[in-house]
Amino acid sequence: MRSVRRFFNDRTGATVIEYGLIAALMSAAIISGVGAFGGSLATVFNTLSNTIQNSAASGN
Repeated sequence: MRSVRRFFNDRTGATVIEYGLIAALMSAAIISGVGAFGGSLATVFNTLSNTIQNSAASGN
């Protein structure tokens, strides 16, 4: 009976599961954020690269 009571009072497993859920939610948020802004970020870098190349080609 004492071991059953101790099992139900033990909260360490619940804490590990909670931390795992938090890590999974943060990973999902980061992945979706990178997916949402990845295309626009690539456009910014391509524009910057083209500007630098054109400036170097024109001698400015």
